[in-house]
Amino acid sequence: MPSYNSAIDIQTETILKVTWTDEQGNIIVSGEKTVKGGPEEAAKVEQAFAEDLRRNFADRFPPPPEPDPMPMDGGME
Repeated sequence: MPSYNSAIDIQTETILKVTWTDEQGNIIVSGEKTVKGGPEEAAKVEQAFAEDLRRNFADRFPPPPEPDPMPMDGGME
């Protein structure tokens, strides 16, 4: 299951950095966003920004596993 890491970098402005990686640590997608305010404001938008990256680059993420088909025993109970 892919996961993401984030960092909040404060220099002259606050920059939110999000990097999605796979189970082996390979980078799937990475993005940065300038946030008005400080780290508290960046933390508020972190999850939404991470999900936006995942949605916008959905072709880079593996599809979810298919559920096991239900056994067909030929009758209903």
